[in-house]
Amino acid sequence: MKIWILQTGEPVQTDKARSRPMRAMNLSNALVKDGHDVEIWTSNFDHFLKNHRSKAQNNFEVSKTLKIRLISSRGYRSNIGIGRLIDHAELALNLRKMLKSEIPPDVAFIGYPPIETAWILTKWLKNKQVPILLDIKDAWPEILLRVFPSQIKFLGRLVITPYTLMMKRTFKDVDGICAPTNEFLNWGLNNASRMKALFDTVAPLTSPNSDFTNDEIVSAGKWLDSLGIYDDKTARVSFIGSLNTAFDFKPVIFAAQNLRCQFVIAGDGPMYKEIMNMSAGIKNIVMPGWLTECQSKVLSERSKIMLAPLKDLPDFKMSIPNKFFDYMSNGKPIFSSISGVAGKLISDNNIGREYTNNDLDSLANLLKEVLADDNLIEEMSDNSRKLFLANFSSDKIYHNLVTHLVMMHNAH
Repeated sequence: MKIWILQTGEPVQTDKARSRPMRAMNLSNALVKDGHDVEIWTSNFDHFLKNHRSKAQNNFEVSKTLKIRLISSRGYRSNIGIGRLIDHAELALNLRKMLKSEIPPDVAFIGYPPIETAWILTKWLKNKQVPILLDIKDAWPEILLRVFPSQIKFLGRLVITPYTLMMKRTFKDVDGICAPTNEFLNWGLNNASRMKALFDTVAPLTSPNSDFTNDEIVSAGKWLDSLGIYDDKTARVSFIGSLNTAFDFKPVIFAAQNLRCQFVIAGDGPMYKEIMNMSAGIKNIVMPGWLTECQSKVLSERSKIMLAPLKDLPDFKMSIPNKFFDYMSNGKPIFSSISGVAGKLISDNNIGREYTNNDLDSLANLLKEVLADDNLIEEMSDNSRKLFLANFSSDKIYHNLVTHLVMMHNAH
């Protein structure tokens, strides 16, 4: 079976940096392992590194059964702004040009957003009678309304009308919708104006655990040692991820000022300098910058509690963040500031604590209480690991997703 995967904002196998695999890489690897031919369609512009992947070619052959297709676009400096919207429009137009000479696949898996590329490819595939599974990860274009004050939200809705129309048309035209949670799936189905059907499915955004050599682990450990992040049973609270506007670090910095444990805020992104300035002079905060996968794993092993300090936004409440699965796979308690599905997961399974961003004392008080109880930390850690193995194992999730795509092709 020949399968196309369109996902423009994630790492791919040909990237030089060893990035954390996300949906496109995980699904393509599972499909190839099952004996299928896969083409990943992605942007030549790397969303994370903010540079172009290649100046010389648009097609890469990873193996006989896996190819990478790069779609050109100008790129953008910030994740928020008109530059990104222009880039996505150009990306869709260039995809449309590329499709003119293409032979259609047997089935397609389309990442959403971006809206524009999903809309273009869905139209083309529907005309070719190819079954389509749309993978929804973010509530675009509704999240664009965040930048509009409540008094002029109605103007924002007018501004995003073209995107809303493209979104609804795309949702109605695909054969099935895939989402990370039932709540996100229902959001997609509501916008498609239909009930759940056979081809709709839920697939959490989990990833496989990577295997590292002993040399890699030792090297990562020495690097963390050089930053004062020792393997010495220190009471350590850590965050690993992209430092962007989705997060609120004010409660984290306040907690660091009022507790004696070490805080590690690891990652890079547009908020790095601002967080660095906010935490200036606070000696128990360490900001090591971007971490490799191996360094992330070793840091997690050296931490007692992991943080997910997200803003409690409506679309976040429908989903479970990627980092939850990373933290659970390493058997770590999670302290998070989002309610909804993720908050319920924490409280129902006793794998951490939920705090509020509106009360600066909230996180500090919970950390003080839990860090004083080693038995409780051990219990939460055990629960976290067991929950991951039972419900979010990458092997299970992606085996089911491969089976689902085969079923769609056979039914079609």
